[in-house]
Amino acid sequence: MRGLSFLLNGEHYAVDVTLVEKVMRKMTVTPVPSAPDEVIGIANLKGRVVTVLSLHELLGLREKQKGDYYIHAVKAIVFKSFSDGKDQIGLHIDEPGNLIDIDDNAIRLPSLPTGAEESFCISGIAETGNTLYRIINIDSIISKYKIKRENVPNGGIENE
Repeated sequence: MRGLSFLLNGEHYAVDVTLVEKVMRKMTVTPVPSAPDEVIGIANLKGRVVTVLSLHELLGLREKQKGDYYIHAVKAIVFKSFSDGKDQIGLHIDEPGNLIDIDDNAIRLPSLPTGAEESFCISGIAETGNTLYRIINIDSIISKYKIKRENVPNGGIENE
């Protein structure tokens, strides 16, 4: 797997680079009223709505409140469109990293306690060099958080 590495709370993570559209170092996010805690808000990327999720929140690492992001630039990984080509999901991260090669045979299933919040987000762990990477399962995140445009004019989110 060719991955894009990034840091979150001082730990190393990776996502499949073929699913990534863009790494944003300064993305302005506007909160969405009544959105779940995992939703930081929405952003505009070349006329498309990007729903920005807090990976900290998804992994149970709790961080700042949504209001702290209003008109502030956050770092995010924006993934390729998964619906009608207009809406996308982005994950707020602490720091983007580099492209890395992970041997598919080196990826192991994570040992997470049953019912752990983060279990749907992490598809595996792998060691490359002396660094242990947690591999994010963006497909699971996308299937859990779907954009629902008909209820909110500028985009919104439905938590299944």
